[in-house]
Amino acid sequence: MRRISTLAAGLALAAGLAVAVPTAAPAIDPTKGYAGICTGADALSGVTVVVDFNELDGNGGTAAPTITRCSPNASPGTQRTGIKALQDAGIAVAGTSQWGLGFVCRLENRPSSTETIPRTSNPTYKEACVFTPPAEAYWGYWHADGAGSTWTYSSYGAANRNVTPGGFEGWSFSLNKTSTTNPAPGVTPTNPAVGPSNPTVGLSVNDLDRKINLGQTTSLTWTSTNATTVTAHAVSPASGGGTWTGTLTNPGGTASITPTAKGTYVYTVKATGTGGSVYSTATLTVQ
Repeated sequence: MRRISTLAAGLALAAGLAVAVPTAAPAIDPTKGYAGICTGADALSGVTVVVDFNELDGNGGTAAPTITRCSPNASPGTQRTGIKALQDAGIAVAGTSQWGLGFVCRLENRPSSTETIPRTSNPTYKEACVFTPPAEAYWGYWHADGAGSTWTYSSYGAANRNVTPGGFEGWSFSLNKTSTTNPAPGVTPTNPAVGPSNPTVGLSVNDLDRKINLGQTTSLTWTSTNATTVTAHAVSPASGGGTWTGTLTNPGGTASITPTAKGTYVYTVKATGTGGSVYSTATLTVQ
């Protein structure tokens, strides 16, 4: 999901709902992650995070060179969202007052609440991070599997998408661009460790808060690289979570899930290639 209409924000304001402005986020946490592309034991279990400030670099006299950091996974094989990957890399991330981290508003405190962002429709605009950032000035979210050299604009928000181990997570500030001209991060998303013998796989629940009511249907989306087969490996608990079994389309696809009982379910996907098998999980809560 690229953006959400600001209609809900307007309704909230009209209703007189109290909205608090987020406080400034701290700088990079050096105790988390490390600079550069993931290497060593993290090469195929971690994810590389790229933050490209674009027009924010030097805006207001504040230099902001592109950040590239490895976001290690403390529990390889377990799911991590794009938000968690940012946090594990030590990147300061702030959302909006209305939507929380459902919409990323600031990265490393940029844009700050005091800097002017020269939008075409509002040259003196300042981002308060209360409602959804405008389409003229926002952080675009991108991803790559590490096997190629191009970025893909994410169809889902970072709180709703699981990262691909060995891949890249990209953030690029888009100013006065369109849906077809918003810029991809200026770092080539290639991981030398992702070769023909090393499969990767990722799994995501296609629901913003990963929660549904009993009787509703949602879907799971998977992506893989260098896999000869991809399978719906398991769901835990084994009953109540709906049908999740058998061979899946390779390299990726989407399957509908209709749980039959309330609970929290963990779905596991398995990808097998010449270099072995890898797994990824996604969690869904049924209320």
